[in-house]
Amino acid sequence: MFFILSKTLYFLVMPVTLVVLAFLLCIFWKRFRKQFFILGFVLLLLFTNLFIGNLLMLVWEVQPQSIASLPKYSVGIVLGGITTDKEPRDRSHVVGDADRILHAIQLYREGKIEKILLSGGSGKLLTDSVPEAISLKRILDHAQIPEADILVEATSRNTHENALNSKDILADQNISGTVLLITSAYHMRRAEACFEKVGVAADPFPVSMRSDTPKFTPDWLIIPTSSAIGSFEIVIRECVGMLAYWVAGYI
Repeated sequence: MFFILSKTLYFLVMPVTLVVLAFLLCIFWKRFRKQFFILGFVLLLLFTNLFIGNLLMLVWEVQPQSIASLPKYSVGIVLGGITTDKEPRDRSHVVGDADRILHAIQLYREGKIEKILLSGGSGKLLTDSVPEAISLKRILDHAQIPEADILVEATSRNTHENALNSKDILADQNISGTVLLITSAYHMRRAEACFEKVGVAADPFPVSMRSDTPKFTPDWLIIPTSSAIGSFEIVIRECVGMLAYWVAGYI
């Protein structure tokens, strides 16, 4: 039930949903038509402003560190959420956060992690799909990572379950000490909190940075762009996730 409610709440507070709702109220609630029209217009300008969207993302993301500065870890845990079931299925299709698996391979090759734990089942609400960890393992196989150095957790549906199920695998493998947590920079706050809650000591290795160095140019400051909406969507989703996880006792 929590899984369904969290997904539903996320869609209800998305920028596009809020803008559409404001204009719908403008149409159907005649008494406050002017106020709702102004609200919808202001929200539209806000959510399409590249400078504000990037600044919000810059503040929210956990900033990366150099690989050379890292100590050696027994395990690097890669969280799912980056593959799709797109046809043809003779390969793994990876979307925007592919750095999660690519950087894990680099960390392994450079001797910073001894094993790679892939954590992720299916996060789809209404349809079945290939578990994330299985799809990601195909990539590691093609990268010729030894089978003995790959651990697979393919049942978790959210970050809370990532942490719980990863803890069980670490215990089964008699792996103790601090692990390296590899996920997107915007997702790291929630992921760290979940792993800390279940008692897994994890150092963050944020990847897939979405923010950029702010630019004081017209296209950033005043020209509306649809790409800015993505930044707001991500941060709102993570804030909703943090709130929902706090209420559920996951963090």
